[in-house]
Amino acid sequence: MASASTFPAAAGRDLTELSTANLSPWFNPFLSHFAREARRCGGEARVVRENDSIVGLFVSDPVERISTAFTRSRSLAEEFVRGRGAAGVFADFRCEPSAEAFDVFALRFGLKPLEHRFRHPLRPYAREDFANVLALVREVYGTANERWFEGLPDESESGFVSEVGGRLAGVGWVCRAGPHARLHSVTVRAPYRRMGIGTDLLFARLISAERTGAAEVFSEISRNNLVSERMAASSGMTASGQIYFHPPRSTER
Repeated sequence: MASASTFPAAAGRDLTELSTANLSPWFNPFLSHFAREARRCGGEARVVRENDSIVGLFVSDPVERISTAFTRSRSLAEEFVRGRGAAGVFADFRCEPSAEAFDVFALRFGLKPLEHRFRHPLRPYAREDFANVLALVREVYGTANERWFEGLPDESESGFVSEVGGRLAGVGWVCRAGPHARLHSVTVRAPYRRMGIGTDLLFARLISAERTGAAEVFSEISRNNLVSERMAASSGMTASGQIYFHPPRSTER
């Protein structure tokens, strides 16, 4: 059985060519960024070539044990998924019945104005928030790769935080690549859910992305997360595709 380690690690030439690779309906503008981030955070970025063209990229996070296979080839995606071991794998294809579906919600800016009445004060994430945000993410998810947060915000990645009564209540991130933006990783502390904080974080990032030059934005949301899907729809985002998460073999039933 092949695994990602069968394929060579991304080198300088690969990182350059990933900027024009066609491996995904959604993530093409972010491929070089994802590969660099994987390596910066102690993970791997591996490429697959056919006829000297990149046809697959596999990135992994060793702390969160989450990997992503970017490829237009179902057979290659299935190969990545089969060899995943104790890591979960995202892919554009449902390679196994146990895979969890995520809807990709997308919005093109300029079709109608963004309107939202904020219920809670928000501010941009600053480096001074590092320790508190890391503690929040670990509290909610049990683990977090500390190296990912180091150095943020930067030109590609920024976020917004919400506080209630002086305590950090939530955080959400937006990644930019030219005219493209991706919203991801919203985290709200349990006592502060269903208070509108998630919606505030959504609109803060949408407005920020539009004001800083993005033409379009997307976000992946699990179909099991009906609250987040409703929030995305309320902002004007529409479900425009799917990706699938294949759970680690150790947790499959």
